[in-house]
Amino acid sequence: MILTMTYKDRLASMWSWDLDASLFSSLIIIFLLIVVAIVVGVHARIIYKKKKYLERPKGAYMVIELAVEKLGEWVEGMMGPGWDKMTGYFLALVSYLFLGFIWGITGMPSVIDWLAAPLCLSIIMFILIQFFAVKYNHWHYFHRFIEPISVFLPINLITMWTPIISTAVRMFGNCLSGTIIIGLVQWALGKASMAIFSSVVPLTGTYMWTSIFLAPIPMGILNLYFSLFTGFVQTLVFMSLTALWIAQEKPVEEGPSLVEGPSPRPALAKE
Repeated sequence: MILTMTYKDRLASMWSWDLDASLFSSLIIIFLLIVVAIVVGVHARIIYKKKKYLERPKGAYMVIELAVEKLGEWVEGMMGPGWDKMTGYFLALVSYLFLGFIWGITGMPSVIDWLAAPLCLSIIMFILIQFFAVKYNHWHYFHRFIEPISVFLPINLITMWTPIISTAVRMFGNCLSGTIIIGLVQWALGKASMAIFSSVVPLTGTYMWTSIFLAPIPMGILNLYFSLFTGFVQTLVFMSLTALWIAQEKPVEEGPSLVEGPSPRPALAKE
């Protein structure tokens, strides 16, 4: 029997508040980042009004200021001068993406192994690439689709979407593989623990709590590796690719020529 939704059912479910678990985790991360941004912004405004910025920063404000400064240097090193306004975007990106990778440590569902999250980040990156490409190249932007000859137009139209697919699948695959490995190791340790200790410790009811003896330490190590280390690497890779792909859309400014015309012969001093 095939169940189909009528038009009225679709309208009724449109206003449903049932959220996917990963989407709920993503909304929590966004909410936390908004709260932190508001608190830091208000604190910075108070410091500016009281002219405390002339003093040496300390505490959490010093850490945040140092992080923003280092991130600005990273943006300039990756994209070149003139891209300092992108520091805010990369600050929001690294905050959300790294928290999304390590969110599984909290016990809540991970965000990045939910395909919609990395896909949305990749689409935003793609939109920024095309925006800056049109901004700096103007009408010459459309010439790339017929390079080297116009026969390559269909191929170029297909390959322009590869950044979305490659980055989204890379993040999703790395995070999902970690989740699968952790699940397999947890299952294996649970079976081994139950086989070893079930004959020693009597079972209580139908809950075989003896299956948890071998799991905590190895699972904690694996969670730290796949969450912290892999999350840091994948965040750095995605940020680097985004910075390079956006920066390459800006034409290289030619500097002054090193070979100049002959310098005028100095006038002879009159005797």
